[in-house]
Amino acid sequence: MRRQTIEIYTDTESLSHAAAGRIVSILEERLAGNEYATLVLTGGRTPKPVYELFASPPYSDRIDWGRIHFFWGDERCVPPEDPESNFGMAWSAFISKIQPPAGHIHRMRGEMQDPADAASLYEREIREVLPGPRIPRFDLVLLGMGEDGHTASLFPGKAWNGRKLVIATREPRSGSTRISMTPRLLNRAPVILFLVAGLNKAETLARVLADPAADLPASKIDPPNGSLTWMVDEAAGGRIRDLRLEI
Repeated sequence: MRRQTIEIYTDTESLSHAAAGRIVSILEERLAGNEYATLVLTGGRTPKPVYELFASPPYSDRIDWGRIHFFWGDERCVPPEDPESNFGMAWSAFISKIQPPAGHIHRMRGEMQDPADAASLYEREIREVLPGPRIPRFDLVLLGMGEDGHTASLFPGKAWNGRKLVIATREPRSGSTRISMTPRLLNRAPVILFLVAGLNKAETLARVLADPAADLPASKIDPPNGSLTWMVDEAAGGRIRDLRLEI
């Protein structure tokens, strides 16, 4: 049975502060005994206020952000300055303000002409930063979930090569190309946090939580040797108690 924790917060503000505090505490613990820590960032609207909190006290002062290596779980195939770029959002929200070493910022090259080449390049970069294990292991992975149950850029009804760590993919509705980590890589992390907000996600969230075998990409996130925590606001979590799920 999937090992998971579900936490429901009153609103998006309380969710954002709780998530920021949790993320910093996890990184703080990792840095206590290691030279650096690795963090996989997610895109979308929900994490943006969390990232903005990182750029100001107390979160900006609690850890040495220069010892964090930043990665992205997925990216749109656009230049980094494009408004749709996941990297661009994180950069403007906090990374440009905390100014980590340039060599610690590992963005997906969404502007490359061939997304498959960009995916291969990113996998090589991950292996260079995290050499050794056959499947690298990040310290902390942040994920979101769409109304359709997608996570990262893994979409319902779209098969992906499960042997690969990073793939080129396509968003079904718009046809836009993406680059995404796969569950094979994401599930290696010892800690995975899902950040989910909004009434439009309540039904899908309840389905994912009630049925781990659901044919939804978010259901494929199931770390065998790690913890999975859902941090959600009341709007997104409104159907959870109806299903009598343990929280």
